[in-house]
Order: sequence, then C-alpha cells, then structure tokens
Amino acid sequence: MKESSNKDTFKAIIIGGTGASGKKLLNLLLHNDRCKVVTSVGRRSVAVSQKYDKLDDVVIDSLFDLSSTEDKWFGHDVFFNCIGTTRKRAGSAKEFINIELGISKEAARMASNAKIPHASLISAKGANHKAMAINWIHPFLYMKTMGQKEQTIISDYSFSSVSIFKPGMLIRYKDNLTLIEKLVQKRGVGLNVEILASAMMFDAQKGIFGLNKESHNVYVGNDSIIELIK
Repeated sequence: MKESSNKDTFKAIIIGGTGASGKKLLNLLLHNDRCKVVTSVGRRSVAVSQKYDKLDDVVIDSLFDLSSTEDKWFGHDVFFNCIGTTRKRAGSAKEFINIELGISKEAARMASNAKIPHASLISAKGANHKAMAINWIHPFLYMKTMGQKEQTIISDYSFSSVSIFKPGMLIRYKDNLTLIEKLVQKRGVGLNVEILASAMMFDAQKGIFGLNKESHNVYVGNDSIIELIK
C-alpha cells in the first residue's frame, strides 16, 4: 500500500494510459515534479521511452479483471479515467457498453473504496445519461453511455471532488490524420489531445490542493477546456 502524498505533492492512478489522450496525460504526469507516483493499469504496457522510478506499470490480461489490482489503488490522490472506444472497435453495442460503462463503473468503485479524493473523467460534449438510446444508432447509444459513464464518479460512488471533461471533436495525432480530423483541424474547431491532457492535470492539481471553488466541475466543449489552462 502506498502512503498518502503530503500537501505539496500528489500521486495519480490512471486507466486508459495507452490511448491517445491517456498517453499524453501520463507523459505530463511523469514529467511533473509535484507528481511523485504514477500508477497505470491496463492491458498493455505504457511503453515509455525511458525508465521512471515513480511509474508503476500494472499490466493485466483484461480490464474486466480490475479487481485483481485492488491493492494497487490505495494511497493515491487522483483517479483518471481515460478509457475510450467505439462500437466498431468494441465489436457490438453490448461490448461497447461493457467497456465504456462496465469498466468505468468498476474502476470508480475501486477508486472510491481506496478513498481516492479526486476523480477525473473524459466524456463527450452532448453526453446525457437520461437521453433516449437506440443501440443500432451509434450516436444515440454513444451519448447515453457517455452520460452513464459520467455518473460513475458523480453519483454512483463517493469522491470529495470530481471533474468531467466533455470535449467536442478531438485531434488525436499530428500525423496520419483521418479525413474528418483534417477537416476539423483546417476549420480550427478540433481540440488537440495534448491540450485536453494539460487541462486535466491542471484541474486535478487544483482539486487535490483545494483550489477549486466547486466540488463538481464540468467542462463542456473545447473552448471551456482551453480556457482552463490560459
């Protein structure tokens, strides 16, 4: 069990650290002198380019087996949920829900049981847990599931403070952009994942050190997220 951090430093645990946004956030945490421990839990190694003594890279066969890592969750100050998939990648509507909502719910339960005070989660603009959903129409299913995912840290379990990030279109990579990402970037309306990661880390430190005015912070849209780090 890790010891709790003092008032000047913090310890973070992250799921989804190998995805586009999670990878950027993990890298920022590793280079942040105030962050003394970074625990990544995932199916793949984060495969950073150099060795970091403060990195605990926990690799398991399936994120549906998160309970096997329970002892790794104690002593952290912030839990970051950066997992993300699509129905196409998941293979079906059921598996999409199992990944986005099922894994998020279990991770939130473990973070809450470990008394982690602050939780931070990536959702999507337009997400609404009360929305009508038709499983075979993915945009409806996606928005409802993202809203339900938000509830895993808002109301399902107990945290001292939570932050929800609801970006619009994300630009994941500078190279090899999809056609949609190229159009979004050209029109200047996309949000680079590096900006999202920076905002999440900045916000988490405010939450950990008691600088946020509200216990529940929701950042809707790319402009709101950009404004956070200006």
